[in-house]
Amino acid sequence: MRRSPSLVLLVAFGATLAMLGPTLAEAQSKAEPPPRPEKSARTANYTIEARLDEAKHTIEGSLVLEWTNTSREPLSHFPFHLYWNAFRNNLSASARGEGRRSARFGDPPEKRLFGYTDVRKVRLLRQTTEDLTPTLRFLDPDDGNKDERTLVEVRSESPVAPGETVRFAIEWTSLIPHGGGAGRAGWVHDYHFIVQWFPKIAARYKDRWNEHPFHPWTEFFSDFGVYDVRLQLPRGFVVGATGRLVETKANPDGTETLRFVQEDVHDFAWTASRRYVERKVLFDEPGFPPVEVRLLVQPEHAHLAGRYLEATKLTLRAYGHGSAPYPYPQLTVIDPAWNSASGGMEYPTLFTAGTNVWAPPELRAPESLTIHECGHQFWYGLVANNEFEEAWLDEGLNSYFEDKTVFEQLGPTGFGRRYFGPEGGRGSRSGWPIVAPRVLIGRGKQHLEDLRASGKADVMTRRPWDYRSAESYTLNSYGKPALTFQTLEGLLGDDLMREVLRAYARRFRFAHPTTEDWTLTVNEVTGRDYRWFFDETFFSSDLCDYAIEVKNREPRTLVGFSEGPGGLTYTPPATAPKKARETWEPEVVVRRLGEVRLPTEVLVEFADGARRRERWDGRDRWIRFRYPLGPKVVRAVVDPEGRVALDVNPSNNAWRDESGLARRAATKWSARFLFWLQNLLELHSVLG
Repeated sequence: MRRSPSLVLLVAFGATLAMLGPTLAEAQSKAEPPPRPEKSARTANYTIEARLDEAKHTIEGSLVLEWTNTSREPLSHFPFHLYWNAFRNNLSASARGEGRRSARFGDPPEKRLFGYTDVRKVRLLRQTTEDLTPTLRFLDPDDGNKDERTLVEVRSESPVAPGETVRFAIEWTSLIPHGGGAGRAGWVHDYHFIVQWFPKIAARYKDRWNEHPFHPWTEFFSDFGVYDVRLQLPRGFVVGATGRLVETKANPDGTETLRFVQEDVHDFAWTASRRYVERKVLFDEPGFPPVEVRLLVQPEHAHLAGRYLEATKLTLRAYGHGSAPYPYPQLTVIDPAWNSASGGMEYPTLFTAGTNVWAPPELRAPESLTIHECGHQFWYGLVANNEFEEAWLDEGLNSYFEDKTVFEQLGPTGFGRRYFGPEGGRGSRSGWPIVAPRVLIGRGKQHLEDLRASGKADVMTRRPWDYRSAESYTLNSYGKPALTFQTLEGLLGDDLMREVLRAYARRFRFAHPTTEDWTLTVNEVTGRDYRWFFDETFFSSDLCDYAIEVKNREPRTLVGFSEGPGGLTYTPPATAPKKARETWEPEVVVRRLGEVRLPTEVLVEFADGARRRERWDGRDRWIRFRYPLGPKVVRAVVDPEGRVALDVNPSNNAWRDESGLARRAATKWSARFLFWLQNLLELHSVLG
C-alpha cells in the first residue's frame, strides 16, 4: 500500500566500489539462488460461503477453517482477527489514533461510516464438536484498550497437539462501512470493495501467536493456505476476486453464486460493481509463466485502460526479472470508484491502483501507482514478511523497486503534480495537472523532504504503532528504507544487488522472513559482513550529509631570512606586477555533517583536464586531500554517481571554480534557487 504516486525521475549508476565488495565473478559464484518452492505449507485453509445484502450493506457468512498446529507445543487458545470492528465505534484503536483510517471518521461521525464483524458461533470440529462460543473474549495485548474489538480469542478444553490438523466452523454477520470514510474497505453507490472481511486466525510466528489489534498504521499478516470461496450476490454485478472463477450458478431468488478458488495465498479479497468495464490482456513473454491480466475500470477512466494494462505487464516483467517470476495464472487490477478510499491497496492476485480523468502521461498516473501495487504481489504476496512488526521489509523494498522500475522502464520525466483540488479517496485526486518537463527530480529524491523533516524522530526498526506520528510511520516504512536499499545498491553495484534480491525472493517464498533473514542473505551473497551498514541505517535515526570545500592556494614565495653564501640573507616581498598563475597548491576537504558513516568517493577535476578519484570510509568527521604544485582544481564532487541516496542535502556535494565575481555570484544564487525549488517540489510531492 502507499500514500500517493511517487515522482521517480533521474539517477546515474556507477560501478561497484572495489573496496566494499567481492568481484562480480566471486559474487555470482556465491549467489546461486535456491529453488523456489512450488507450494506453501498450507497451514490455514478456508472454505467460505457469504451472501451480500445490497440494500442493508451486510454480509452473512460462514466458514470452515482447516488449521494445522505448526508449533512445538499443544495449544488451547486461538486468536482471530475481526478487522472491521475497527469501524464499530469511535473507541477502537484505529478511531482513536492518528492515521489514515481515523482521519475521515468525523466528530460526530456519520452512521453509515460505521461497520463491524459480529461472530455468532465458533465450533471446533473433531471427532466430537466442541462449542467455543461461550469462551469468546476480546484482547488488546498492545495498548490495553478495553474497548478494542479487532482481536478475539476462543479456548478449547482439549489442546491441539503439535502437528495436529483441526477444523473451526464460524458463523458471522458483517456491516459494511461506507467506503468514503473507512480505510480500504467499504461501499460507495453500487461499488463494493470487500477486504479483511472474515474472521481470520492469527499467524504463528517465531513459535508464538502474532496477535495484534488493528492499529491506524499497521497492515496485515497471516499464514498461507487454500481458499475456496462462494459469493452470493444480486445478478448484474461484475465481480473481481482473489483466485480464479471456477463456477457460476444462477439462483431462483434472482441472485447468483460465484465460486473462486486459489491455492497458496494468505488472504482473499473481492469487489463488485455494475459499472465496471472489463479489459483483458495476456502477459506471455519468454522466461515467464503466462498471466491473464484482468482490468476492471470505471467507465470514465476507460480511455486509460491501455496504460493500466501496460504498466501491469511492465511490472510483471521487471519485478519477475529482479526477484522471482509471478507464479499465479491470473491477476486482477481494480480502478476504484471515486471517493471510495480503497485506491492503492494490495491483496493476493488482486490490487487497486487509481487515476484521474485528466491524466497526462507526464504525471505517471496511473503508471507509478500501478507499478507500486502490482509490485506488492512479489513481496507482500509471495515473501509475506510480518507487516505488523516490520513494515519496512515490504513497503520499503517495494518502494525501492518501484523507483528503480519507473526510472529504468519509463525513463526520467519532468516534475508533475495536481493543484487546487481535494483528494477524492485513496489513489485519486482532483485539480489541474501541472507538468514542468525540464524540472527533474532524481530517483528517490522525492523521499528526502520527509527524511530531512522527520528522519531523527524514530529508529526505522520499530513496530509501526510505536512511531511518534503518521509522518514518521510513512517515512520509516516507505521513504527511508527505499533510500537505504538504493544506497546499498550503490555500494554493491546493480548486478550484485540483483543477485541479493533474487536469492532473498527465492529462498523466502511463502516463508515470512525477518530483517535478520534479509541481513544474512546480503552477507551470504556478497561474501562480506554488512551489519555495519544496517546499524547505520535500519537501526539508527541519524541522518547522512556530506559536504565538500575546495581551496586553491597560491604557492608561497620566499619572504624573510634564509641561508645564503654569506650567511642569512633577507628577501623582501616581490614588487613586480602579478601575472596569471599556472601553478597552485589545491586542497579539497570533505566533511561529514551528519552522523551516518558511509563510505563514499570524491571526484576531483583539474584545470589541465586531469581527473582523480579519491576514496573515503566516512568514519571521521572530515578528510583533507592535498595536491602538490600544479593546476588548480576546477571541480570537486563527493559521491559523484549519487550512490549514497540517503544524503539529505545533495546541494552541498559539489564545488565548481567560477572565474569572475559576477559569474560566481550568479551561479551561487541560481544554485540556491534551484535547491530551494527542488525542496518546494519535494514538499508538494509529499503533501496529499
